[in-house]
Amino acid sequence: MAPPLPTPAELAARAFEQLRLPLPVPRHSPDVRLPDGRAATIVGENTWIWTDRSVWKPAIERVQAGPVWAEVTATPVGMTFNSGSGGSSVCSGPGTPYDRSRGLHAASPDCGFAYTRSSVGQPNDQTTAEWAIQWSVSWIGSDGTGSVGGDFPLMQSRARATFAVAEVQALRGN
Repeated sequence: MAPPLPTPAELAARAFEQLRLPLPVPRHSPDVRLPDGRAATIVGENTWIWTDRSVWKPAIERVQAGPVWAEVTATPVGMTFNSGSGGSSVCSGPGTPYDRSRGLHAASPDCGFAYTRSSVGQPNDQTTAEWAIQWSVSWIGSDGTGSVGGDFPLMQSRARATFAVAEVQALRGN
């Protein structure tokens, strides 16, 4: 006698465990280089925050056993930026890459942060910021006779970047 087939919910749980979410690809601007080669952003400047758009797409995992199958889909629904200095931003999408045509000091239209102090005094005089994508996860499946489905808890994928937050001085002429 053949062993009983798993249920779609059991296969969905297996697919959920196998699901691999893309990690954010941390990007920010200003992204300047200090004389020692370290990456930096600027105190008081509008820092644009985004992730590479190639990771901002659904992740899908399907498992099948005979006529029984389940497919889990994780869809990106938002991104959180933790500055590493106590502040954060919540973004509804992947953010917008900085474009010089928007102006030198323009704020990001959808995902930005302004550091209020330098990273001097932190380890290596740098901050470690975190980009976290939130994922809505659902599943559909069939036992061969009918469709079923449901939702899993929200998931997150995270990546960090370390950079200095530098103070700069400017001279203004009349």
